[in-house]
Amino acid sequence: MRRVHAPRRRGTPHPLRRGHLPRGHVGIRWSAVMARMKYKSRRGISIVESAFMIPILMSLIFGAIEAGMMLHMRQNMLAAAREGARTLAVQGGTPADAEQAALALLPGGDLDFDVIATQPGPDDPNRDVVVEVSVPFAQASLGDMFGLYGDDRMSVSVTMRSEQ
Repeated sequence: MRRVHAPRRRGTPHPLRRGHLPRGHVGIRWSAVMARMKYKSRRGISIVESAFMIPILMSLIFGAIEAGMMLHMRQNMLAAAREGARTLAVQGGTPADAEQAALALLPGGDLDFDVIATQPGPDDPNRDVVVEVSVPFAQASLGDMFGLYGDDRMSVSVTMRSEQ
């Protein structure tokens, strides 16, 4: 014989709500509600964690980009100094020719490069020519927001034996 339940009146407990099932059994609806509540509470925590981590990650990313740009600038300066020293040592040019050869390879823009080429005298036993290229760090960087570089300069120097 089939058991007939009496209709539930208002205020009677629902069989799937908490406290109305045997211990250790959680109703389907209750677990969904708890999962949703847990997700909502974790969402606030993740926003706070993101607020702390995003500036740190962005500074690391921009620091890596800045370091890469500095290495690129140093490599360009080294290639220009090498070409200037080659002009002075091998091709028999003057220091002015060496400076022009170095400046031709350096990037343009508002960068203030200083190129200094020195040639030994005719009776000097040391026959080395030296070309030095320098630029202020503040101009070579993407942005010196905090004034960390001050008046420091990035410089490279190339020395070659003169063949004259």
